[in-house]
Amino acid sequence: MTEKKKITIDEQIEHIKSKNIKFEIMSENDAKKFLTYNTYYFKLKSYAKSFERKKDGSFVNLDFAYLVELSTLDANLRLFIINLSLSTEHSLKTMLIRDVTNNEKENGITIINDLFEKYPFIKKNINQKKKDSACADLIQKYENQWSVWSIVEVMSFGDFIKLYQLYYLKYPTEISDKVLPLLWSAKFLRNAAAHNNCLLNSLRIPYKHTHLNQQGIIAPTKELQHEISKIENISKSTRKKLLRNPIIHDFVASLFLFNYICTSEPMKGHIYNDLEKLFKERFVFHKEYFEKDSYLTSCYIFLEKVIDYVK
Repeated sequence: MTEKKKITIDEQIEHIKSKNIKFEIMSENDAKKFLTYNTYYFKLKSYAKSFERKKDGSFVNLDFAYLVELSTLDANLRLFIINLSLSTEHSLKTMLIRDVTNNEKENGITIINDLFEKYPFIKKNINQKKKDSACADLIQKYENQWSVWSIVEVMSFGDFIKLYQLYYLKYPTEISDKVLPLLWSAKFLRNAAAHNNCLLNSLRIPYKHTHLNQQGIIAPTKELQHEISKIENISKSTRKKLLRNPIIHDFVASLFLFNYICTSEPMKGHIYNDLEKLFKERFVFHKEYFEKDSYLTSCYIFLEKVIDYVK
């Protein structure tokens, strides 16, 4: 592997220009300031992967301002996903607690014993938070006497999903059958947003996903495909093509998951209002940057139709 050398801001600009990226909308001087004070080169240049290239590797009709705009949209999207994920997690916990409380066959302790037996590392994960976390007092109070009501307050989202799956595989419901296949997509997207990973840099060249089939393609659940098939003016070929992209797939799955399990109308209203502003206002603020790119335009139109259907 060739060792990467440090390059100055001026050299970064020259490298960008060598890829046929223009500075017609944003000047080179403004670009230098942006790379110095707003972001860094390694992160920003990754967004170029989502734009069309020629066979020689140079870009087609790409201005530096397009990269800046896509990176800004990505930051806004990550903030929305974090908010969506927190609301989804709360709704999942509310659903589980409600169903356990109303289940005469479950005392709320047996299911936790089953969880520790199947996943002994979960108890270790919790105990690691005993000395230095916001839930340390709770862990010290309930250690070795966990019930479903107390443990959901101290579990990571990944460990909670294991509890959720364990319970609803034992006591399935109509809603849980829809929810279970979508959980890991929501977790994957939540973690990516929480770690500030770029998302919109993989629209044209998808990243590797943990849930790929043998052909290296993400396989949407039958439930998700069925729901999207109900949406008018989305062809089967479009649905099949765009759901192969992990970011699009996981975002759509997260929206349907939230819609299935959230029973709070104020919470739904808040999330859908933010979603409306993000896609119908912020995402089209500089639509002229992307409207000549048929693939990026098709991604937006597809998501816009899904959003209109869900909300």
